[in-house]
Amino acid sequence: MALSTNQQIFELVNKNKSILIIFKKDWTGDALASSLALANVLKKYDKKIDIVCQNFKTPQSLSYLPTDQIIGGLSNLQKFVISVDTTKTQVGEFFYDTDEKKLNIYLTPKEGQFGHEDITTAISDFKYDIIFVINSPDLESLGASYNDNSDFFYSTPKINIDNSPQNEYFGNIDVVNLAANSTAEIVYDLIKEFDEKLIDEDIATYLLTGIITATKNFKTQNITPKTLNLASLLVAKGARREQIIQNLYQNRYLSTLKLWGRVLSRLNNDLDDKLVWSSLSVQDFLETATTPADIVDVVDELIVSMPKTEIIVLLYEIKNGSENSIKIIIYSIKNIDSLFIAQKFNPEGNKEVAKFTLAGVTLADAERAVIDEIKNKLK
Repeated sequence: MALSTNQQIFELVNKNKSILIIFKKDWTGDALASSLALANVLKKYDKKIDIVCQNFKTPQSLSYLPTDQIIGGLSNLQKFVISVDTTKTQVGEFFYDTDEKKLNIYLTPKEGQFGHEDITTAISDFKYDIIFVINSPDLESLGASYNDNSDFFYSTPKINIDNSPQNEYFGNIDVVNLAANSTAEIVYDLIKEFDEKLIDEDIATYLLTGIITATKNFKTQNITPKTLNLASLLVAKGARREQIIQNLYQNRYLSTLKLWGRVLSRLNNDLDDKLVWSSLSVQDFLETATTPADIVDVVDELIVSMPKTEIIVLLYEIKNGSENSIKIIIYSIKNIDSLFIAQKFNPEGNKEVAKFTLAGVTLADAERAVIDEIKNKLK
């Protein structure tokens, strides 16, 4: 009888020791929380786990999570191995030194001597046996972690866990559930297949964080009874709901609220509300004591408040020495490829979030050029 998808994953995990969990560079709270939940479960199976997100930085709203577990990139995936055959000659002493150009290794035999024929070199296997890719539409969305290590990703078994319709099904095992409201729900189903008793208060808190961030505190469309029942079950298992809500929604600073006001006051829409955009100047950030990092919270509110919207565009001005440049972020709320509609501007990112910079233009000129191009693409 063929194994189910979750059983295949369990067999892979059971047979291997070192596991990488990685999520997209333009990450979500759901990606972070789901990765932490999965990592903590796998550690209970005595697995060696690393969690990676390119250039990860912890926002204040999620500082209650153990984000010190997140590594900001991949490095040293393989080792250069020097082997000495000691079948006939045993090592007595060993030491090494370095200079600007060389590493010198000194072996003193107990008796006899070593020859060239006793020395071999090799490149070790990759550091990780399995890769879990969490809440990421494609491998390119992982950033430099993938771009600089493509051989590793192609040769290592990948388990792709996501709930996005934009997922490209790139895994050796794909667990993509479009009916799920969050990736955390899919991770819960996987943990349940392993052993639901593994879910302690911390893991329950991480999973509930993923559900709440993905559903904007249960305000998004298509909330299912399954999602609500799971949230209730996690609270019963000790999930710290009050801590989550306080950090995500009740601790917002007055400065952030002021920034929202600026965005809302300049909000524009077109194509029957499918396209929404706004802009911020350098002065806006200065006068509200905020930074571009606070924009994420603004987008969350716009998503909840505008169910018909398919594309949200935010343009903001940054100071670049004596000159200013314009940063543009395009968020795809529905199944629209952000990179495609912005391809004229050579964007970076993924299908869900595209980013690029325009230099030598005013904020008004940038807005006009970008919005006109997006309208043409959407039509």
